[in-house]
Amino acid sequence: MFEIMTSLASLGEQLETQNLTCIVQKDDRILTSRLRGIRPLLDWIGQGENLHGAYAADRIVGKAAAMLYVLMGVKGVFAEVLSESGLAVLKKYGICAKYATLTPNIKRRDGNGLCPMEQTVLTIDEPFAAYIALTKKAAELQRAAQEHGGRVSEKMTNRKLAALETRKKLLEAAKGIIREKGLVNTSIEEITKACGVANGTFYTYFKRKEDVVFAISHDMFREIYDKAQSYDGPFMDRLAFYMVTFSGHIERDGLKLCQEWVRNTVDPDLVGSPYDKEKLRMDNDSMKGMLQKGVERGELKEDTPIGALSDALTDVIYGEMLCWDMSGGAYSFEERTKTFCAMFLPAMMKPYLTPMPNKKGENDNA
Repeated sequence: MFEIMTSLASLGEQLETQNLTCIVQKDDRILTSRLRGIRPLLDWIGQGENLHGAYAADRIVGKAAAMLYVLMGVKGVFAEVLSESGLAVLKKYGICAKYATLTPNIKRRDGNGLCPMEQTVLTIDEPFAAYIALTKKAAELQRAAQEHGGRVSEKMTNRKLAALETRKKLLEAAKGIIREKGLVNTSIEEITKACGVANGTFYTYFKRKEDVVFAISHDMFREIYDKAQSYDGPFMDRLAFYMVTFSGHIERDGLKLCQEWVRNTVDPDLVGSPYDKEKLRMDNDSMKGMLQKGVERGELKEDTPIGALSDALTDVIYGEMLCWDMSGGAYSFEERTKTFCAMFLPAMMKPYLTPMPNKKGENDNA
């Protein structure tokens, strides 16, 4: 503990002496930023920076930043200003916290109301779900700023959009080749040639071939989760939609790609990024997010065992995926999940569903 507190104090001093907004150190590697808010954290996570076990110092840490630090896997955080909700998140995940000022909440820069990022995660308690929501919110704010920001803002945005488009092309090219040939028989040269860029461009976005498989997986499941949470229907329909869509996307991306993902996930030595090492936890957090939203909407009872249910449902999805891989794709993964959702999911969730009145004013779940 003394070592952690000493490291955090040192990083806190560097914030002042170097006029930084954020600094993260892992071993001898140091990342710094002068960007405001959570932008540095979103960028580092999006770039796949391996910061598991790092120490961080930040000007302001609210619940939003705390959620991102959890996702990054840092060991300790120093904040000049730390909110009570941010402190609660750090404590919950066993992250050492040191601060100069503790405040009830993080307000907008003009002092009028809660910070937009804090408002975004106000009812979110899963780090991965928070990352998805915060990424969307940051994009919305950036678009709004661009409309009033002039040429410099537009130039920076265009440059970033071009980089995102190149990354997308690399992922699409890799997905098509790996789906057909498998990762072992796919070369980086094939991927870059397929999307018309130099070999060196690949290493701007990824460190190894395996990283491409994980990036494809991350991008896909962020979208699935977001669509499921906004799906128009009752809780059981949303939950079934999430599970079936999850399986369907994997099946449509192909057996070889799924087998490569499973192989690289099961063998920790093949995983470079800490976010990929924790893919199971992230998917479990997403399942928790589905259940938590059901409680918040009054569709599930307050005492619903969210942790146990999310563990069980994630086990079902992963178990089905492994069996589908082992069968060589002998049947439909998506249809297998549909069968589970139709035959077994209702009985599993029935004890926790809140009674819903029918047209006669009676209870459907009585």
